[in-house]
Amino acid sequence: MSDSDLIQNRKIIRCDVAVVGSGPAGQRAAMECGREGLDTVIIDRRNRKVGGVSLHVGTIPSKTLREAVLHLIGYRHKHLYGDQYQVRQHICLKDLTERVELTLKRELAVLESQFMAAGVKVLYGEACFADSHTLEIHNRIKKSRTIVEAKQIVLAPGTVPRHPEDIDFDYQVIFDSNFVFSHKSCIRELPKSLIVVGAGVIGTEYAAMFAALGCRVTLVDRHDHILPYLDGDIRRLLLSEMEKMGVTMVLGRGYRVIRRLENGKGMVETDTGETLTADAVLVSLGRVPCVERLDLPASVKLGERSVIRVDDGFRTTASHIFAAGDVIGPPALASTSAEQGRVAGRNVLGYAVRDHRPELFPFAIYSIPEASFIGSTEEDLVKKRIPFVKGLARYREVSKATIKGGSVGMLKLLFAPDSWKILGVHVVGDQAAELIHIGQAVMSLGGRVDYFVHNVFNYPTWAEAYRVAALDGLARLNVPSRLDGSGMGGA
Repeated sequence: MSDSDLIQNRKIIRCDVAVVGSGPAGQRAAMECGREGLDTVIIDRRNRKVGGVSLHVGTIPSKTLREAVLHLIGYRHKHLYGDQYQVRQHICLKDLTERVELTLKRELAVLESQFMAAGVKVLYGEACFADSHTLEIHNRIKKSRTIVEAKQIVLAPGTVPRHPEDIDFDYQVIFDSNFVFSHKSCIRELPKSLIVVGAGVIGTEYAAMFAALGCRVTLVDRHDHILPYLDGDIRRLLLSEMEKMGVTMVLGRGYRVIRRLENGKGMVETDTGETLTADAVLVSLGRVPCVERLDLPASVKLGERSVIRVDDGFRTTASHIFAAGDVIGPPALASTSAEQGRVAGRNVLGYAVRDHRPELFPFAIYSIPEASFIGSTEEDLVKKRIPFVKGLARYREVSKATIKGGSVGMLKLLFAPDSWKILGVHVVGDQAAELIHIGQAVMSLGGRVDYFVHNVFNYPTWAEAYRVAALDGLARLNVPSRLDGSGMGGA
């Protein structure tokens, strides 16, 4: 640090940039600044654990858990050995969490080394503002207080699960969306039945995972459709597969009461009077920005639902304070949060920001099967009266899917009938979150659907689905002669 004093048992650190929160947004912002030589401090409220919610209770552990589930139940090999095939016949919670713990240790070590390489100093403790340039860091473990005076500040404290006041979360039967990864969790074995309240991304992912393990899962949501922003064809296939795995959908009904019964079961009473019981209840009703404990200066204004208001450069209403990640609201994804942190960091540095195109950010849902998309849905285009053509590739038409055992799935291309520019790419099935990036690259470079016809892909690969979908869509235009280099298709 450029200057450090010890005054009245308080350590005072003066720096160029202070970043609150070490999740994806805070990481990127801090490393952007540190690598450019600014004295940078990053602050995390966890004791000796950087990485934020994403690393410790969210993205990384839940996706690692999913991979462990898919491996242990032999998901990708059932087409060869039968539906009863499993790598391990009796799966317990320890089988799943051991792999998660190993992954977290490795990811934590990588992140710590990256901060060190970038010259970013890490402080642990709860941060709050003393004034608009000064943060007080309270470390309850060490019983110490550090004062950080910064020229510029980036806020990326993340979110916590929303806790409706009428629900008693005991973490034995009734859990919030951190579920098994919460430090409060008392779960010791896999429940045989589970009610998930809230069919958003988190709720849907956990519902699919536990259903795959043989748990009787009921998914409750006040909306008539799960994940309404998904393309209709994709959503219907995902819904069908989840129902085949045994997920019971109770849609169009919210909850009236959620509580623990005397017999140790969890109970959910819907607003239509239906009573559901299970070994455990997972309440996933959104997340709340971590702004209350920050004691924000009056110059930093909040928007609806307590999100921090920012401009396109992620600058708050205070010119020297930036904010990024879940604390500024949707889409609240690890990937988009990291990009927001990058842009915020570059604006702190006063650098130009290039290639920041939110309309081309991909979205992924790690359900079983997984789904991912970029661009417009068919429903969006119909509503806006934008002409389009669609092309479909079903996984059963793709050799790689047959080889790998992921024959359930679909890739859907939407493109303009005149220019052939791609308007949207939607995938459901194994490798969906990886496959989407091919479409993203072509869209980002202004490519057309015939790229997938003329380009040579390795064979057999998942990428073959793009060729199948492109040929299907172009066949609907009934202009095959234009694919040989003549006319618009080969221009």
